[in-house]
Amino acid sequence: MNQGDFTGRVALVTGGSKGIGRAISLALAQAGADIALLLHGDRAQVAGAIEAMCARYGRIDMLVNNAGANGSGDLLSVADDEWQRVIQVNLTGSFVVATETAKVMRARGGGGIVNIAGASAHRCYPGAGAYGPAKAAIINLTRQMAVEWAPYGIRVNGVSPGPVREDTPWQQHEPALAAEVARLPLRRAGLPEEIAGAVAYLLSDSAAYITGHMLAVEGGVHCTWYMTA
Repeated sequence: MNQGDFTGRVALVTGGSKGIGRAISLALAQAGADIALLLHGDRAQVAGAIEAMCARYGRIDMLVNNAGANGSGDLLSVADDEWQRVIQVNLTGSFVVATETAKVMRARGGGGIVNIAGASAHRCYPGAGAYGPAKAAIINLTRQMAVEWAPYGIRVNGVSPGPVREDTPWQQHEPALAAEVARLPLRRAGLPEEIAGAVAYLLSDSAAYITGHMLAVEGGVHCTWYMTA
């Protein structure tokens, strides 16, 4: 899924050890980038990790904010601590990592950031709890970053994946999701590698004139009301 040549560039990927994050890390590495992985922490821990990364690589050219936390349940039953946990990991974590990384990028004259949101950020369905609102906030955060950091040469975009599964017979274990996926226009789940391809494109020189954009990679979710059909 190589969308560009990232030889000599350094990428930081949060939540990059499995699933979509792992596919993104592999795609960028296969295109020549050096990769560092990071789990969300508080600002002091993030700043320390970025300082160590810069000491080793001398720079950060790309950031992918992929780490996230699920949280479901109807709003009348979601406990405050669960709400805070989901907001903290998805929204605040992305904010902290991006702002600390942007300081490094600003000093070096630019860079590229991709925040991972999700189809839940664009449409609501019962029982989404804090997850949908947290991901929706990432859309606005992405645009705010894009506006504020464009003068520094930093492009900020986002990717919203729809249902994504490995290329295995997962349907028998998740029949409810399989029924929803069957109603998509493309009638299948996405692959992690397809999300990685979209991220790589937005970080590549081919997307040099794109910032503040959310790219939905979701098999046509926006065209349907399949979740409640």
